[in-house]
Amino acid sequence: MCRDCEYRSKCHVICPPVEEILPSMEQGRIDPEDLPRIFQGRIITKAILDNVHVLTELQQKVVQLYYREEHLQREIAGKLGITQQAVNDHLRRIRDKIGKHLKLPESCPIIAVPAVN
Repeated sequence: MCRDCEYRSKCHVICPPVEEILPSMEQGRIDPEDLPRIFQGRIITKAILDNVHVLTELQQKVVQLYYREEHLQREIAGKLGITQQAVNDHLRRIRDKIGKHLKLPESCPIIAVPAVN
């Protein structure tokens, strides 16, 4: 979408097609300079969802709740009977495991990006 847009290099607004693909918590609340972070997050999420088969059953549940159903970490903690810190730890381990599965270098954003919320 933006990759093919002739205005991409000088764009200063969030156009409707981009707004549609933003996570619901980001819609209406971002600036154009936030887009690289948002798109990096989408790439990371796709890598995780495409490789969920390498995860444990509990990690798959966390992926389902966090990435597919968009629950907050505290909500996931309540549903799974674990602490919010444990959910955060699972998300970090999930990124690490997927990064290793894809043979990505340690400096790759999929591994380096901290979980938030």
